[in-house]
Amino acid sequence: MMKKNLILGVLVLPVFAYSQVGINTPTPQKSLHVNGSLQITNELNVGGDAKTAGSAGTTGQVLKSGGPGTAPTWENLAGVPNATGTVIVVNGQFIVAQEIVVQLTADFSIPNTGNSTYFIGNLTQEIVDNENRYSGNDITNSFTISADGVYQVDMNMQLTTNNGNRPVIGIWDDSENKWVARVNDDFTAPSGNLQTYTLLTSIPMLASHTYSFRIANRQAANTTIKYLSSGATGSGPITQISVKRLR
Repeated sequence: MMKKNLILGVLVLPVFAYSQVGINTPTPQKSLHVNGSLQITNELNVGGDAKTAGSAGTTGQVLKSGGPGTAPTWENLAGVPNATGTVIVVNGQFIVAQEIVVQLTADFSIPNTGNSTYFIGNLTQEIVDNENRYSGNDITNSFTISADGVYQVDMNMQLTTNNGNRPVIGIWDDSENKWVARVNDDFTAPSGNLQTYTLLTSIPMLASHTYSFRIANRQAANTTIKYLSSGATGSGPITQISVKRLR
């Protein structure tokens, strides 16, 4: 009798070892098939093997499928917990777009030398620099980008110079020594008065290059960029520049 029970146990054991378990279903499709809700009150471990526990991930990560036959993995979502900025999709992936926003902290003047290009100094109020790629002081500035792409450029500046002068503001490619975005208008206000210059555009930029925000004179005239717009009703910041990746 003992011998018969032993033989029966040996025959049945492989059936249980390789059977599928169904909860609320008589026809399980996987090793464990749950037809209903699932509550997890602790960590969820994925991956691993017979000797190693799977990973529980870290705070803020999301579960990403590895496809059929492959364990899912925990992944960071767009760097959102660690970066300030706009989430965009590039090549099917969520990323936080590189963004630089700076303001003038004091008036900045250039001498009356025609057709000369100058770094814009005093752009030292960093509103956003989410990849720490901008540097500026009272006489110069520069920045780089982390990836080739198309970037939106917004420049708003209040200038004072001589009537009839044609100052230029924009972004200079320091690596190739040329403008990559710029605007030049006739200064139509009376000499010594104020006029606002605006540049709104989008341009391709390269991670291998260094760029800077610059100003130039077309004629021999002193030109000053104002950091505050002031009047009888008060004053506030006026000169601001931003660069943001679009794709």
